[in-house]
Amino acid sequence: MATIKDVARVAGVSLATVSKYINGGSVREENARAIQDAIQELDYRVNPFARSLKTHHSKSIGILLPDISAPFFGAVVTALDRSLREQGYHSLISCYNANHAMERDNLRFLISAGIDGLVYVPEDLSAEEYNELVANLNVPLVQVDRMIQGLDSDAVLADNADAVYTATTALIEKGHRRIAMISGPKYVFTAKERQVGYLRALSDHGILFEDALFISDENAFATGYSGCQTLLDLEHPPTAVIATNHDITIGLFTAARERGLRIPDDIDVFGFDCVDVCTMMKPPLPVVHQPEQLIGRTAAKYLVQRLEGYTGESRLTRLKCRVITD
Repeated sequence: MATIKDVARVAGVSLATVSKYINGGSVREENARAIQDAIQELDYRVNPFARSLKTHHSKSIGILLPDISAPFFGAVVTALDRSLREQGYHSLISCYNANHAMERDNLRFLISAGIDGLVYVPEDLSAEEYNELVANLNVPLVQVDRMIQGLDSDAVLADNADAVYTATTALIEKGHRRIAMISGPKYVFTAKERQVGYLRALSDHGILFEDALFISDENAFATGYSGCQTLLDLEHPPTAVIATNHDITIGLFTAARERGLRIPDDIDVFGFDCVDVCTMMKPPLPVVHQPEQLIGRTAAKYLVQRLEGYTGESRLTRLKCRVITD
């Protein structure tokens, strides 16, 4: 494997000149061409970890999230990674599968890998745990989609409560009074915010909350599927249901269809995140669409600004969701 010394020898320049070029410094144009030719000839690869020991910058960003297979997170990470690459950074992506111990371990791993910054979708960590794990390493942080109470950092979120408030109000204005919600775990930040929007809409329109019409479990197909079955088996089932997650929405659709129900004639459904599915239904179904691409790009922008020296107060940005009703 070629070394930096080999590049210097083939290019006919000093080791210091090659090092300066590789680390982004300015060298003479003829030297730059010679070094680039030597790198291609030797198939030389920069070792980012060795470089980070010298420059204290690895040009790598850690991305810690629950599950990249979820369409929402996949879209956010794609936009985030693209934006970071445009600024010369590479991504180290780690998923913790909604497991508290794995969330701690993966955070510890990313920090120990020498990342320059962190984009984090938290779930079950406290501010005390986070601060203990990162110690005083001063790694810039941007929280995405969710926030840890008491942790001071930039954060980019969707307007969860307002979006669900709008969705619930739309169903109420269609004449529904028995509106159910199938939600993610109550301890997850986004699920709590979406429940707030649902409850506020019911209260503002004089509708009493019924515990039997609110189901909370994992953000999974099974939650939507079994939740729909439970709701339909009630003595007085709901006339409309709001889902708060892509997989929950698909599970809800599937269970309703298996029971022979026509959507929206027999039961009204308001989906979440699965715009492609909802808009292809006949007739198209209403759905909340989060701005995944903008979330990713904004998180990248805030983190790069911090890495470039921005020291202003922490920024909390809530991006509007698109509530598609027809």
